[in-house]
Amino acid sequence: MKTFFRKLVLRFLRFLAKVRLKRLRPFVIGVTGSVGKTSTKDAIYTLLRTRYNVVRNEKSFNSEFGLPLAILEQPSGFSSALDWASILFKGFWKAFVGGKHLQMMVLEMGVDKPGDMVDLLKLVKPQIVVMTNIKPVHLGEGQFKDLDDIFLEKKKLVEALPEKGIAVLNADDPYIMQLRDTLLCKKLLYGGSEIADVRILEAESTLQGISCTIQYKDEVAQGNFALIGGFQAYVLLPAITVGLTQGFTLQECMGGLKDFTPPPGRMTMIPGIQNSTILDSTYNASPEAMKEALNLLREVAPARKIAVLGNMNELGEKTEEFHRELGRYAGKRADVLVTVGDLAHFISEEAQKEGFSVQDIYHYEGADDAAKFLAGFVQSGDTILVKGSQNRVRLERLVMALMADPSKAEELLARQEKHWKAIQ
Repeated sequence: MKTFFRKLVLRFLRFLAKVRLKRLRPFVIGVTGSVGKTSTKDAIYTLLRTRYNVVRNEKSFNSEFGLPLAILEQPSGFSSALDWASILFKGFWKAFVGGKHLQMMVLEMGVDKPGDMVDLLKLVKPQIVVMTNIKPVHLGEGQFKDLDDIFLEKKKLVEALPEKGIAVLNADDPYIMQLRDTLLCKKLLYGGSEIADVRILEAESTLQGISCTIQYKDEVAQGNFALIGGFQAYVLLPAITVGLTQGFTLQECMGGLKDFTPPPGRMTMIPGIQNSTILDSTYNASPEAMKEALNLLREVAPARKIAVLGNMNELGEKTEEFHRELGRYAGKRADVLVTVGDLAHFISEEAQKEGFSVQDIYHYEGADDAAKFLAGFVQSGDTILVKGSQNRVRLERLVMALMADPSKAEELLARQEKHWKAIQ
């Protein structure tokens, strides 16, 4: 019965979404890639809304259910039949009546397994596509076999662009650069490479944000942004590139993004107990993103550096290998290592082998136990990086326990909806 109800709701949502797209004919920007999709989508939206009437996916609504909900500007009903009935009613109004002044949609389009992108393309075909990167994610059973498999699926979005479409591509990703000479549409490259059309020349990072110098053609502009970590420039660059295609100058793009902040759990700074600082990156985790986070911790922490690292999920046969590699990497980038989850013990084991003092390594199976330890361990001036995959570990609960003001949890933390809180 549940399966039948799910299929019926999905079919009706897709019908309504198609009606809305056909009626309004918005200009659509699609965003895909392995890491950074949601932040990139939100940055593009932040810039474009300064001039246009734009909608975007709420949170990470990027799947077969999430995409039609995003097009209809509706939340998820999770497991509530009553909520779904309300969503379908409101979605009907959005499809046939609402949004007559809508000009653009910025849509994150995610895939977990082969065939997913084909299904999403049956619903919507963007005029601009942004590809962020290809990284080892979604490698579990029933998902992708390897990076080649991931690339084959994600590139279907950019290959579906019309000749008058625009592909915004990461010039520093070797997989994505394979598309440079094969696509028939216009291509704009961003990154640190000399071949990039929109190029990052310099990025300096502190706990207060990043300062970037960016070049487009003969124009060079410098800006300060409320983002933590130099790698966040790769969120700004595609947004700036999209803006340039829509009539913004480089300076206007920089100004339109100066106050942009990432969604909760994507490397945000939160005041912690005992006058500490929390770097909250609890939304999700992958091997490369973990390494970037550890580099940031080493770069910006003024005093003791505490790395709280949880499981990295959906890594398939290389799960243990990826976790052990991270353990070797963590040794020179943190003073204290706290690992959380059944897979994360590989991180702590390997860190110890690499010479990380056993007295500075702590392992816990769950976030609550790790939080209890840290509540009595954290000192004034500590910087605490917290990062892990979302399922089974849920490190946002640990962050809440360490926040100086837990009353701001719903505003600042990932997964604070009633549905998520009910999951143990």
